[in-house]
Amino acid sequence: MKVTSLCAAVAATLALSACGGGMELGQTSATAPAGSEFNRALFTEYLALSRSEYNQGDYRDSDVYAVRARTAGQGTLVEPEEVSARTIPADKTQELTSSRGRLVTALRGGARERAPRDAAQAQAMFDCWMEQQAENFQPIDIAACRTGFLAALAKIEVVPVAQQPASPQAENVTIYFDLNKATLNDKGRRDVDRIVSRARAINAKSVVVEGYTDRSGSDAYNMRLSQKRENAIRDAIRLAGLNVPIDGKAYGEARSAMQTADGVAEAGNRRVSVNIIP
Repeated sequence: MKVTSLCAAVAATLALSACGGGMELGQTSATAPAGSEFNRALFTEYLALSRSEYNQGDYRDSDVYAVRARTAGQGTLVEPEEVSARTIPADKTQELTSSRGRLVTALRGGARERAPRDAAQAQAMFDCWMEQQAENFQPIDIAACRTGFLAALAKIEVVPVAQQPASPQAENVTIYFDLNKATLNDKGRRDVDRIVSRARAINAKSVVVEGYTDRSGSDAYNMRLSQKRENAIRDAIRLAGLNVPIDGKAYGEARSAMQTADGVAEAGNRRVSVNIIP
């Protein structure tokens, strides 16, 4: 996997310290996990990943997983790996960021206590997906970790019937954009995660996405920019896994939320309005 040809030649005869790595697996394997059921399950999941990586010659990641297993087994809270912890291909960063947000929301929403084994599997498979996506040369392994994560996540994201509103109402979320930009900033990505979570919670039937601009450009430019903003939100919602009809509309600089003179760059008008329809 990552091991050099020299390491591959001597791996069978060296102890867990082969080629400067892999020492943590043996130490962790000899420990008995403690703490909550979630912590013990997470210990087991991470230890399995550590062994798998060690057997493939990836001693560095074997160590990473072994340390995370041991930490969880000591009863310490271990969060899913941050997306920034690894170098992820640019076209995969948004999906992983959104997925981590969904996972953290579920974990902090009681999944660790409600479904500890599924929650532990979801976290371990997310970290596995992160690792494989960073390496980015084993598509079968990437797909296996991603599929395992999504399957486990589906089990812990279910909203209890008692928490669902009896008569859900249409809801609106407004996402703002930087000047002359149609790409989501950090706040915008969090807003999309919130939209998707809420749409799932109320079993939304559809979503209406409307793009707008301020009045600082020409009519034609602003119409194109509002279309790009509307498309960016629609694509982000789809990427987050929400499969409901999405109706997109673009209005350019028309229907300003903040009334200004022509040519004025007003942040309150650089927006996309998202209506969640139950």
